Amino acid sequence: MKKLILLPLLFGLLAGCSNLPASGPTASMVVEPTGTEVADLPYEVIDVTESDLPALRNRPVNAFAGRFSSHAPAPSQALSVGDQVVITIFEAAGGGLFSNTAPMGTTSAGSRNIALPPQTVDRDGSLSVPYAGRVPAAGRTPAAVAKAIETKLKDKAIEPQVIVSTQGNGAAATVTGDATGAARVALSLKGDRLLDVIAQAGGVKTLPHETKVRLTRGSTSESALLETILRNPKEDVYVYPGDKIYVYRDAPVFVALGAVAAQKDYPIDDEPMTLLQAVAKAGGLIDTQADSSAVFLFRREAASVVRALRPNSRHLAGNEPVPVIYRLRFDKAGDYFFAQQITVRDKDMIYVANAPTVQFSKFVTVIRGVTSTVGAFKSTATVN
Repeated sequence: MKKLILLPLLFGLLAGCSNLPASGPTASMVVEPTGTEVADLPYEVIDVTESDLPALRNRPVNAFAGRFSSHAPAPSQALSVGDQVVITIFEAAGGGLFSNTAPMGTTSAGSRNIALPPQTVDRDGSLSVPYAGRVPAAGRTPAAVAKAIETKLKDKAIEPQVIVSTQGNGAAATVTGDATGAARVALSLKGDRLLDVIAQAGGVKTLPHETKVRLTRGSTSESALLETILRNPKEDVYVYPGDKIYVYRDAPVFVALGAVAAQKDYPIDDEPMTLLQAVAKAGGLIDTQADSSAVFLFRREAASVVRALRPNSRHLAGNEPVPVIYRLRFDKAGDYFFAQQITVRDKDMIYVANAPTVQFSKFVTVIRGVTSTVGAFKSTATVN
């Protein structure tokens, strides 16, 4: 009678073998999930071949060169509200408006020029100039403001010439962050690059491979590793007036899951780090558990890369990143060379699937537990 009761339990366990505890999906569940058409998968699965490597090696760097101008800002930078300026007026001969006296102690009597006291561009964007009245300044270069003052003084002073210079140039960028000093850095007319401005703000306190720089210009914002900027001079773009630079520590990491020696996140402390190095860093594949033909790399890939690899992918939607799973087969010697040429990026996930026999082994263990229970029941019945 007891055998009749345990027999259905045994068959139930056999039918539920696929539902036994597991560290993640098998290879078939990733590539062809049960009940889901391949065309309906929410991600692109790419079995890496040698022909795919050029596109993966030449991936676009998600940094500044492609988002911000590589040209220096205009050499004459416009004034804005709050800028401090000094106006100096010269006359061609003595006896004019500004050449007979020495107001405010700025010049000696009989001189032909006068330096007006420093003043700030008002909220209405203008400056006050004696005998010229209110002169619009915001949005104009110092040279344009000087020309406007000369025009207003033309019939009042003797051949006036004007120089407008700035004090504490309003053309500045702001640098903040926990990996550098905080400062408002004045920009020179020759143009200043990103690393120059960061250096003026106090430099960087953390290691390049774990330091990120975020540059915000208007509504455009982009981040890049400091190490990327140091390696590629094109990423050291010019800074424009009003730019905001945030320097912070954010060490890039990848996550290793599945049949690896240690499942956790690991720092990418060697730039660039290859997929092969990353697998080794995670302790390698577990011999008794891993499906060596199912080493997967999960990432959100740039649309340009996916377009080069799978031009007809239904997941392509403009320039939006595409969820991609790359598959390498470590049971083939050639794929180890492929893994040497694929770099791991921040927030990538490496997953090694369990071999199909692992689930069967778990099932056998469960059966042994059941048979042990049956034996215990028999022993109890005999004693009774």
